[in-house]
Amino acid sequence: MNIFTIDVPLCKDFGRILKKMNKKVTFLEDPLNQSHLFKNSTDLLKSLFILPLHISKDSGQQTSLFALAESHEIPILFIYKRTSGMETPPALPEKTFYETMAVPADSAEIRIKLKSLRNISLQLFSAKMKGQELEMIHQKSARSLRIAKGIQLSGLPLSINNEDIEVKGLSQPSSELSGDLFYWTEVDDRIYGFIMIDVFEKGIHTALINMSIRTLIPDLIKRVKDPIFITKELDKLMRDLFQGANRENKNHARITAFIAYVNTKDRLIEYVNYGLPSAFLYSPCTNQILNLNEGATPKGLIPELPIKKIVFQYEPGSRFIIYTDGLSKTALPSAIDRSDHIEREFIENVHLDTQDLLQELLVSRMRHSVINDDICIIAGTLF
Repeated sequence: MNIFTIDVPLCKDFGRILKKMNKKVTFLEDPLNQSHLFKNSTDLLKSLFILPLHISKDSGQQTSLFALAESHEIPILFIYKRTSGMETPPALPEKTFYETMAVPADSAEIRIKLKSLRNISLQLFSAKMKGQELEMIHQKSARSLRIAKGIQLSGLPLSINNEDIEVKGLSQPSSELSGDLFYWTEVDDRIYGFIMIDVFEKGIHTALINMSIRTLIPDLIKRVKDPIFITKELDKLMRDLFQGANRENKNHARITAFIAYVNTKDRLIEYVNYGLPSAFLYSPCTNQILNLNEGATPKGLIPELPIKKIVFQYEPGSRFIIYTDGLSKTALPSAIDRSDHIEREFIENVHLDTQDLLQELLVSRMRHSVINDDICIIAGTLF
């Protein structure tokens, strides 16, 4: 153990005793400028400061060494001469461990004190290293999450705005990574495919499911071109992902989805709502709202579910929104369903441009209560 002290009579006398015990003692004349002697982590592990219990505020050496011990969390052994009418020490450490010892003391008592402080020093060092290790793990995890979030965001589709259709989306994860996702693309001349998926629960597993689905969607939505068969493909994917999983983990293998194709040449929409909240379509000619809520109720990994596809024509100028239940449902214990409220908000703000409409829907949800679930919204106009 590296023992550091200062050149004052009490510490010099104690230092001579330590040297007789073959202990190495370093007397510091200018502690602030000599801190390099014990600044390394391995040095801190082996270091001990010895100071008078009654530190003189007028002594720069004493106050400097005291401050260094606090800043580096080096244990201190305070020594004092037992006298009648002893005064209370002016200050004691708050950040590092310390012991006190009356001097003179016999060598056996000194060895016990030094061993005790040595053990305390090891424990302090171990706790500090664990804290630094945890901080490094946290920093690496945060960096990985930022990269993963960037990858997720890069997978979101670009807005469309042409003479047939305008569509924009908004993704608001409840944490760094999202389980919800959406995608759209032109699958044929003036025919567009849309898909929105809500992965149940939150966590790393939902983000992994998100990315597994996301890699398949571009090909799937162009190749299949039928909401019913895409729904079945998604069911199959979930069964494959959780094949061999235990019953508890299979409870997490659930998604809801909205799949639609819009034929802007014939002004025709076909869709399946596979358990998402009702999407809304506003018809300006009739000033009516159409609830797009038919399709099927997801049952996790149970195959052969009855799935219903809805086909209808839309009026020019129709506007629509599709969203996940993070927008419509609030957290427990209230667990309020805001679907009716969202419908009213959509009607009240249907005159806004698409970006402002998306923001208004999100801000309204934020005003209501804390968001604890991912939110995805698609909004657009069919010309």
